[in-house]
Amino acid sequence: MRKHHWALVSLSLNLIQSGLKFLGGILTGSLSLVGEAVHSLSDAAASVIAYLSIKFSERKHARFPYGLYKLENIGALAIGLFLIITAYEIAHRALTREIVIDRSALPVGVGVVVFSLVSSLTLSFLERRAGEKTGSPTLIADSYHTLTDAFGSLVVLTSLLMSWAGYNYDRYFALVISGIIVYTALGLMKDQIGVILDISADEETVRKIRGIILSFPEVESVKRLLVRSAGGRLFVDAVIVLKRSSFMRSHAVADAIEERIYREVPNVEMAFIHYEPAREERLRIGVFSSDGDTLCKDFRGAKKLYIFEEQRGDPEVVDLGDMPEEELAKILVRRGVDIVVCGHHPESSAAKWILHRNGIFVWETDRENIYEALSEVSRQKLY
Repeated sequence: MRKHHWALVSLSLNLIQSGLKFLGGILTGSLSLVGEAVHSLSDAAASVIAYLSIKFSERKHARFPYGLYKLENIGALAIGLFLIITAYEIAHRALTREIVIDRSALPVGVGVVVFSLVSSLTLSFLERRAGEKTGSPTLIADSYHTLTDAFGSLVVLTSLLMSWAGYNYDRYFALVISGIIVYTALGLMKDQIGVILDISADEETVRKIRGIILSFPEVESVKRLLVRSAGGRLFVDAVIVLKRSSFMRSHAVADAIEERIYREVPNVEMAFIHYEPAREERLRIGVFSSDGDTLCKDFRGAKKLYIFEEQRGDPEVVDLGDMPEEELAKILVRRGVDIVVCGHHPESSAAKWILHRNGIFVWETDRENIYEALSEVSRQKLY
């Protein structure tokens, strides 16, 4: 079942329990059973909040591009408040009211309470397991709330059985359970407030994501890594420092990191990888020449390689001689060339693969003069 289906099941069960407890309380004259009926109504209200928060948290809107996932955490926070109210009700009844049981109607009361106890424990277990599986904080919070209903039923059952035996220790059990409920509620509220304030995800998750990023050999370091949780979803924002690489290669590495994070880390809704060079990068443009200032029409006729770098004057000149296209591609890689200007792409498949793998862009042109061909190339045209 989907998350909102569990909320509907919880709502239905709480309404059924509330009706039966009211009936049993009226027949037996048990004030604690009537109080438990009110408690079940508060559970039903909490289930309505859980259903609405889950249903609307998955919707996106132009003004909420990141989704409304925090509605789940707000819903869980509201359930925590219901838990505290419930604890107060139990403690107040235990300290101020006396439970008087009509022994003739005791079987009805015990039957109602046993049904409520068993059904609440079963739903709490199933709902918590579904919440852990789907990563829904609201389902987990509602499962704990359902568990408090089971505790309340246990208090009433203990009261009924002890009253039948002539003893009345119900108020002491109620105070202990009230303390447990308050402790549970405060723990839930603390977690949800942290999420609403954009607290970081747990250390294990952050460490796993950092390990994925650093597993790429192109990554020199992780400059910043922010991982926050909202409604059981994770949002990753990282700034990484890459070793020297071309623009296209750097972009491909960032895309590969994001894809792997989505694949290996559960419940990641968005992952943004921003990259920076390890040092200031300058575009290196290589131009193949066949004779002096004459541009080479293809790789095979290349005799010299002119390497131009931004903000530098004279180019670096590399004598090539007669080399196969694959060797020319390797020289471009070793010299750190980002763009090579030539009449045509290489014909060799091996040379093409070397250039592609290392992110070297081949700029084809019909210009004959290397400087005229160089004027065609600019960073703006590549981005």
